[in-house]
Amino acid sequence: MLAERTASMIPKYKQMFVDRGGVTPTDPIKFHFYHLALYWSRLVGFCRQNPEKPEVWIDGDLGACVQVGSDFANDLINANSPIYNSWKEYRQREQSILHKRPVSITEIESTSKSFDECLAALNYNPWDK
Repeated sequence: MLAERTASMIPKYKQMFVDRGGVTPTDPIKFHFYHLALYWSRLVGFCRQNPEKPEVWIDGDLGACVQVGSDFANDLINANSPIYNSWKEYRQREQSILHKRPVSITEIESTSKSFDECLAALNYNPWDK
């Protein structure tokens, strides 16, 4: 189910990336991190509304958006990147909450915080315009 949603999101995300600018950053990694920050904020918020069944949101469009944004960002992060170690930790957690069941709101919030650590390591605040 998530795989199907993810596959359908990829062309839209690629087009959004091509058309970037304006409100979204033109720098590729900041573009992906900007969108991931939005997706994580929404995903955590919706999961908190139904903490007994957060997989409803994870298996939907928001989970697919997190997967796609993370996959695109992952292609830009290598061992020489200053965020490499924090990104590896994030990716492990992100893949776990997207694909392991059951999942708890605590795991989702922890993964979101792990992404925030990547933002901090990159010294990037997507909310600061």
